[in-house]
Amino acid sequence: MIPQVMRFDDPQILAAVRDALAGGGVVVFPSDTVYGIGGNAWDDRAVAKARRLKQRSADLPFALHLPTVDQIEPFARLEPRHRRWIESLLPGPYTLLLPAGNAPACSVKKGNVGIRVPDHPFFSQVMAWVGIPLFGTSVNRSGLPPLVGLDEMIERFPDVDLFVEDTGDRHGIGGRDRRRGHVSAVLDLSCDPPVALRGELPPAML
Repeated sequence: MIPQVMRFDDPQILAAVRDALAGGGVVVFPSDTVYGIGGNAWDDRAVAKARRLKQRSADLPFALHLPTVDQIEPFARLEPRHRRWIESLLPGPYTLLLPAGNAPACSVKKGNVGIRVPDHPFFSQVMAWVGIPLFGTSVNRSGLPPLVGLDEMIERFPDVDLFVEDTGDRHGIGGRDRRRGHVSAVLDLSCDPPVALRGELPPAML
């Protein structure tokens, strides 16, 4: 199989993403941190394929990737304190653990859902039109560091249905203003006060 590779700003990207997700496919996509791998969060075919490609245990959830903060509900049950933190942190390089609402099973563990709203035009421009929430995680075999070069991702994951390329990233993370090679910080907002499970709490939360 020859992998399909398209830039996120290609005029045909919307149709390509829709087709891949509709067929239960797995997509590699850019974000404001590292590239992600995932698919339609409601499609068990895509979830199973991503787990197989990553060799990821079934008890490890995926983060739910959304195009805007307005779409977080009904996937999460938000209290006023959650809304304050969301307003100050998203879109941005954070995964927020929130009390789960009507969220896909692949993104829920112990009653919480992991939510990402990346600060990247692939989400605000492309996925906002596609209208399907993505489950996702970093592009790597479970337990190994995230891959940053698209050519290496294609070589390691040739069964991915669509690779969405960021500007200037064919051989590694390029010129976009992103945290080069760093995964998102994971902040547990289901408890009070919030706790950083990966990375650190931003200064505004201290």
